[in-house]
Amino acid sequence: MTRIGWKLGILLAVLFLAGCGERLELEQQAFVVAIGLDKGEKGNLIKVTFQISNPQVNTSQAAESQTEPPADIVTITAPDLLAAKELAQSSLSRKITFSHLETIIIGEELAKDELFNNVIGSAIIDPEMRREAMMIISKEPAQDFIHANKPTMETRPHKYYAFMEGNWEHTGYVPLSNLNTFYQRTDDELFLAAYASAQSEPEEHEDDDTYLAGEVPQASGDPVQMIGSAILQRGRMVGTLNGEETRFSLLLRRKNLIESMTASFPDPTKEEYRLSVVFSRTENSKIRIDTDRSPAKIDVTVPLKMRINSNLSLQDFTQNKDQQKKLVKSVEERLEKKSDELIEKLQEEYKGEPFVWYAAARKNFWTMKQFEDYGWDRQFAEADVDINFVIEIESFGEQIRPPTLEKDEG
Repeated sequence: MTRIGWKLGILLAVLFLAGCGERLELEQQAFVVAIGLDKGEKGNLIKVTFQISNPQVNTSQAAESQTEPPADIVTITAPDLLAAKELAQSSLSRKITFSHLETIIIGEELAKDELFNNVIGSAIIDPEMRREAMMIISKEPAQDFIHANKPTMETRPHKYYAFMEGNWEHTGYVPLSNLNTFYQRTDDELFLAAYASAQSEPEEHEDDDTYLAGEVPQASGDPVQMIGSAILQRGRMVGTLNGEETRFSLLLRRKNLIESMTASFPDPTKEEYRLSVVFSRTENSKIRIDTDRSPAKIDVTVPLKMRINSNLSLQDFTQNKDQQKKLVKSVEERLEKKSDELIEKLQEEYKGEPFVWYAAARKNFWTMKQFEDYGWDRQFAEADVDINFVIEIESFGEQIRPPTLEKDEG
């Protein structure tokens, strides 16, 4: 019995310890937190930039690494991402791992090339590649973007990208884009990816959200700007949308992707002033698509709650119902006009839509084959689209009514 017990004990130990042979200590691994992809100079080669985080920075071992940079950046030219990963080991002592990879940056030149779809499609073969990884298109080469991005408030690069992604949910200036969504919409639908730039070409616009990355008039701070979106169709970049157009692209979807957003509008009572308002949405948009008629008819109703944030004209809207109705009508008409302009642009230039309306149209068909034969992208380009915004004033800010300025008779 004793011999049998020893044999069973050894057998159980082998079963439990079988996976320990490939175990690696943390100090033996190089954690890649961001990858940059650029078109190579020869043939179908690509430049792959690895941003490798230093795990000792901002930890209990920080005193030992005061002279060490927060990240190391290595660029390798290779046929694909996996080949570059292996070649990088020729200069790195630690084993490269993608287990902490959360950001993939693609240079605009590569994104517009037909090679891009093959490069990004083959990358997912690596089991360490996360489909939830954030996808960003940079105006300049991704290699230059990664080197230029040195945020003063964040020493750890992965935290910077995580915080920026969290900000997008509150502004709507940038779409939440990842590899998983890209793979789902690489056919006829338009896919919106985050657009960024480290090249500053400032412009001043009256509307506060009509900027593209690099155009925001910024005097100091981190040179990197992320605003607007890159349009991808059939696996490559075909154009851009500015911050305002990106916001409408998110608002016109059925599900709410923006927690709240701030915008400014001309005051309907005094056109020389502008009102700053905060929009929020607690209900999904209603989308009705009639595919039985030609051209197709698309009706979209977007419910919004509005809170007045600043009132430069000092007009008292709280007690005047007529002024409130005038304000609501003015904002609704402006939103509908901007939406119509975006729809017209998408129909004429791209023959597709990024609103995921195809999901609503698909319900009108019994089989997937019938929907594919219908040709949604072609039908959308000719469709009659009617957008309606329904706005409800939620509040007039912390102060009930504007202050009254009295003259000093003394």
